[in-house]
Amino acid sequence: TRAGVARLRLACVRRRLTRPILILPAYREPRCRYHPAMPPSILVVEAHDAMRAALRDWLLSSAAPLELREARSVEEALEQSAQAEVDLVLMNLELPGRNGIEATRELRRRDPSCVVVIMSVNDSEALRIAAIEAGAMAFVSKRELPHGLLPILAGLEK
Repeated sequence: TRAGVARLRLACVRRRLTRPILILPAYREPRCRYHPAMPPSILVVEAHDAMRAALRDWLLSSAAPLELREARSVEEALEQSAQAEVDLVLMNLELPGRNGIEATRELRRRDPSCVVVIMSVNDSEALRIAAIEAGAMAFVSKRELPHGLLPILAGLEK
């Protein structure tokens, strides 16, 4: 709604942020880089097999047809994104080796149009700000993952 957008802008001005903590699809909708008829490509970067499997199952059952890629570490994610363009990267913050914020910086350095959403159980404001400053489009708490990802996935489908 317009009132929600105005409150979000005001919160950013008060905190002196250049970007909102959570950018809603109304601000910047991720688009497929390929032909519009092609399904969007999503890269899930998650170290825990059970969480990655749950995300895979949820994404494949919740969203329109999509191409799903998976990585267990930052190195695998960088390799996957170099091999094929992805429309959206769902990046866990806590990863072995380099963390999700460092990976986001590297992905955005390599491809400025790369759309990254950082996920974490730790939902502190400092981490949210660090993620957005690193170039993430959004920060979504794992506690609210389905609710937080639905608007982003809807933006991919347009």
